[in-house]
Amino acid sequence: MKLLKKIKLNYNLKLLNDLVINNKYDEANKLITDIKNKDKLDLFLLLKNSQNLMANLPSDFYKRKIIWTVSYDSLELTYINQFLNYYLLKNLNFSFFIKNFATSLNDLFVNLGIDNQVNEIKFEDFLTYSNLYQNLLLYNFDRDFLFMNTCNSFFQTNKKNFFIHPNITFCYIYVIRDPKELLIRYKSKFNSPEASYDELFNFSNQPYLSEEQENMKFKVFENRTNYNINYNSWTDENVISTYKGKIISYEKLLDDTQNVLLEILYHLKQYGMDVGINLDDINNFVSTNKIDGKNYGDLSNNDKKFLNKNLDKIIFPVKI
Repeated sequence: MKLLKKIKLNYNLKLLNDLVINNKYDEANKLITDIKNKDKLDLFLLLKNSQNLMANLPSDFYKRKIIWTVSYDSLELTYINQFLNYYLLKNLNFSFFIKNFATSLNDLFVNLGIDNQVNEIKFEDFLTYSNLYQNLLLYNFDRDFLFMNTCNSFFQTNKKNFFIHPNITFCYIYVIRDPKELLIRYKSKFNSPEASYDELFNFSNQPYLSEEQENMKFKVFENRTNYNINYNSWTDENVISTYKGKIISYEKLLDDTQNVLLEILYHLKQYGMDVGINLDDINNFVSTNKIDGKNYGDLSNNDKKFLNKNLDKIIFPVKI
């Protein structure tokens, strides 16, 4: 690091720390925003070197928040994303942004212009820098709410490392798709039982890289793990309570679309989003946008045996 950059960084770190200690949160936010507007690399250095400070700030420090939309397979989020974009543009007086988390990180690092940045971001990086990544997104993408789509499993460690953080997170929505339907889809996609089994349960223990990410400069590997771990991590009662989670069945979304979309809006309102409820807009969206309920076929007896053997019995206590 050049001497001038180092001097500037140390000055900004001390200034930020003093403002936080004295509970001058508006001034601290203004400092960070001003630095971002002048030099995004200075912002990166400031946030990277103040991770402990930022991770322990109270929730009301953050004027902007992340809303996580999560599913094991991102296809299950498509319809909800379309609805939120349509509805909130008409009924929310705050700015928002709906995008894939991994893609947003790639865009962020490209815009920062950090040429020596490692171009593969994996689980070990999230363990160390998850708070940094999310703060960078909040301050670089100038929106009141960031809807971040991800297939990551939730994690926390005894060293107080988290995938998401309570002070940054507004709430989350986790969409569950019946694993039978996922397996049928994967068999149709891969035309191989072994590949479809691995897609659902990750027997090869590989980090997940989406097809979209394969051609990007900064490849963000998501910690999707496998269906069992992913499901259990987000449906844990402590996680739901701490991070204000809403669990949605995709099958219910198919069968009772209007009411499930209404539930999502009430979940956002429950935690403080000032969004009006307009039943006409919900009904208009549903009537003009068909949800994907494509039937990919049926399970074979071998597939049923496979699922009965590998699915966590807490998730599916009854044989398929």
